[in-house]
Amino acid sequence: MFIQRTIPPAAAPIHFEDIICGLKGLFLGQKETERFKLSLKEYFGVRHCFLVSSGKAALSIILQALNEICPDKDEVLIPAFTCFSVPSAIVNAGLKVRLCDLRPDTLDFDFEQLPGSIFEAPDSVKPNTRLLAAIPIHLFGIPADISRMRELISNLKITIVEDAAQGMGGKWQKTKLGVLGDVSFFSLGRGKSLSTVEGGIILTDRDDISSHIKNILTRMPSYRFIEKLRLILSSLALSIFLHPVLFWVPKALPFLKLGETIYDPDFNVRPMTSFQAGLARNWRKKLRRSKTERYKCVKVWSTLFQKSKNYGPAGTRNVPGDLNLIRFPVSVCDRKLRDKILDRSEKMGLGIMPGYPDSINRIPELKHQFKGQAFPVAQKLSETLITLPAHSLVSRKDKKRIIEMISDL
Repeated sequence: MFIQRTIPPAAAPIHFEDIICGLKGLFLGQKETERFKLSLKEYFGVRHCFLVSSGKAALSIILQALNEICPDKDEVLIPAFTCFSVPSAIVNAGLKVRLCDLRPDTLDFDFEQLPGSIFEAPDSVKPNTRLLAAIPIHLFGIPADISRMRELISNLKITIVEDAAQGMGGKWQKTKLGVLGDVSFFSLGRGKSLSTVEGGIILTDRDDISSHIKNILTRMPSYRFIEKLRLILSSLALSIFLHPVLFWVPKALPFLKLGETIYDPDFNVRPMTSFQAGLARNWRKKLRRSKTERYKCVKVWSTLFQKSKNYGPAGTRNVPGDLNLIRFPVSVCDRKLRDKILDRSEKMGLGIMPGYPDSINRIPELKHQFKGQAFPVAQKLSETLITLPAHSLVSRKDKKRIIEMISDL
């Protein structure tokens, strides 16, 4: 246990006044959730919005709705390196995971390999008739090229589900992330751009998708009293212990599993509570403030790694404009050096973390589905990627300490 200033790897602070708004929302009930939904529809310019218990719950509901529309399709295409919540949601929805490797310079699909996943063979013009949806992912907040994906599948009946879980507040060529796909979702978890402890948002303009989502939500149980109480207590804990002065306390408790990426398809799917909607009051102002602080961090980290031989910004070189990242990804030249950085960061409380522990095809519960398939870029990213904290709790002194540590190594 290290009793010292410890930077959270990702953070969206919750303040005491937010909790007061949450408690008010709890008493207002449905009026509060409707207020939040209306403000989201106005901001993103969409006709349909749904509020649920988490980002992975949002994805599971979307995929269930799509499967009801096209019951003969059961495969979902995702990049082979991403958060384990994505395959967890696919399996939770009763569907199968299909993978494509990434490009290391974009952290997006490798579009040269995509035809092999979308069509029956790389040189075939016959589409894979079992493919229900493709999920481009704004990994760490880096925009995926959804317009290129749309061009590729323009004549195919494949739905684009935009995973903007980590990208709320970001833009792609002046268009807000979250309105580029046929249907999209955000996560409001504790490490995202905006947090309501846990929560998810679904956006779409398609009436058929909206109709099926409504039907699915009517079958979902609401949060129980004890679960609402847990949300309130969790928001209080986050408001206190997320600060770097005290973050060493929850980090020292192994049962909290902070920083761990877990594959778990058995999770609850609930409509969002009015307490969470209340926590989100003034969310536009919070998002603007968060973006400003994240831009500052990204600028510092970009400058630090731009000309290094041993390190390089991963996925951010060719993206124009300011980036609203929840973590700043860096590619390290080899695993040995990466492990040294992570070890030193752990001892100094600097909040540097690996990306994700492995490629999706190597998850023990799923690897039998991908025998004979290799995704070398995804595997290398799992071995060499680190992420630096990029949020408002990273002080100027913290940045200096991280720069000195990495420069020393």
